[in-house]
Amino acid sequence: MRARPDSRGVVTVERVAVWLLAILAIAGLAALVVGPGADYRTAAPSVDIEGSYTATSGVVTLTHDGGDELTARSTTRLAVYVTDADTNATTRLTWANGSTLPLSEGATFAVDDPRVDSNGDQNFLDGDGSVGFSLADEDTVEVVWTGRLIGAPGERSTAFYTDTVGNMTN
Repeated sequence: MRARPDSRGVVTVERVAVWLLAILAIAGLAALVVGPGADYRTAAPSVDIEGSYTATSGVVTLTHDGGDELTARSTTRLAVYVTDADTNATTRLTWANGSTLPLSEGATFAVDDPRVDSNGDQNFLDGDGSVGFSLADEDTVEVVWTGRLIGAPGERSTAFYTDTVGNMTN
């Protein structure tokens, strides 16, 4: 009687190898779709901005109200865009850039209405930046971050805050 070779062992090893390769391929595709690569395409810091407007002084005050600290390593610029509803003219003010970073919770930026001398010093530019037009309830204020997080493919911009002056009134 001849000994019959056991071919079942070879088939089992091949099947296990094929299944392992299939599982690795599926895991690799899933990592590309929902893994860190997907996050870097849309990555931006998480920052809460609070806005308030005081009509008597004509000042919009923006406050970093929590979230990530903005550093020069990942942030190119934090800008405030104020759009006049009457003329649709937009003024860009720089809240922070490489020389004024880091920016952490509690940091503020005051946008001044140039028609109001809020401290009575005969200088109508009392805030951190001035818009060149009278602030009104319909005017829009937007805070925009521009930068590149480590590992991200390129620089991007994200709006952290958008509101109208009328909604910010104290």
